[in-house]
Parts: sequence; structure tokens; C-alpha cells
Amino acid sequence: MGVNMLLTIGGVILFSTFVLYTNVLMFDNVKVSADNEFLITAISLAQSVIDEAKMKAFDENTVSGSVTSPSSLTPSNSLSSEGSGEAVSNPDTAQQNGSASLTKFDDIDDYNGYVRLVDTPRAENYRIETAVNYASETYPDSIKSSQTFCKKMTVTVTSPFIPQPIRLSYAFTY
Repeated sequence: MGVNMLLTIGGVILFSTFVLYTNVLMFDNVKVSADNEFLITAISLAQSVIDEAKMKAFDENTVSGSVTSPSSLTPSNSLSSEGSGEAVSNPDTAQQNGSASLTKFDDIDDYNGYVRLVDTPRAENYRIETAVNYASETYPDSIKSSQTFCKKMTVTVTSPFIPQPIRLSYAFTY
């Protein structure tokens, strides 16, 4: 009877250890899955702002016409929305019919300094910040202080659910 008792206790210990490690693995898998979901959402939100800007004109001076010289474009120190018709709340919050930037902005540089807050069904407090600068046409990572036919948009997304900001950049050319 003593041997059977030792085998039973040993079996219970092995089974408990197995259940404990199974729970730890399952918890880790759920955490990795949730972290990936938050990262993918952040990337999608950044890409959605870039895609929205792709539908706009290159510059305020190209909304209804064209330009032949970079000096005809908006000066670099004036890259932002122009006038009250393009004004959006800062930060902009996504509404049922979309963000205000979708209908109020008409060119890429309107997004310079733009901030949007987004809540999703699974996580809230995504903060999207956008910067637009002139860049070299041949090397878009090189920011220029004078007008060029290339604008670089950098979208940064932060959230309490992601460990570090997500940054996506896109070079628009005219």
C-alpha cells in the first residue's frame, strides 16, 4: 500500500506540473496574440492616414492647376492646413462618418501637425501624429528646407498597448 500511495502522489505532482505549464503557455500565447493585434492595428491606422492623403492634391497650388517650378509650391514654413475651411479640431477624433480630415483637407501638406485620436472595439487611445516635410526627390529620407517636388509624410502612432511608437513614412512626388 505504501508503494501505491507514492505512485499516486507522484502522478498528482506530474499532472499538476503539466497543468501549470500548460496554463503558462496558454497565457503567453494569448498575450503574444493580443500584442500582435495592437501592433497590426497601429500599422493599419498609420497606413489609413497615408492612404487618405494619397487622394489629395500634392500642394495647395496644384488643387486646381499645375506648377512647373518648385518655387511655386507652398513654402516649407507654411506646410499646414490653410484657412478656416480646412480647420479641424486638434486632436481630431474619428466619428461615425470618418475623421474631419477626410472632407476638409485638400492637399498633402494639410496633414502637417495633424493629430487624430482613435478608439477601436478592442483598444482605445491610439494617438496618430503626422509630419510633412519637403524631401529630396532622389533620397526622400533627406529633409529639405526649400520646396521640392517631393514631400515626405511621417505618421507616428502611439498607444498604451504598444511598447514603442510605430512610424510609417511615405514619399509623395509631383
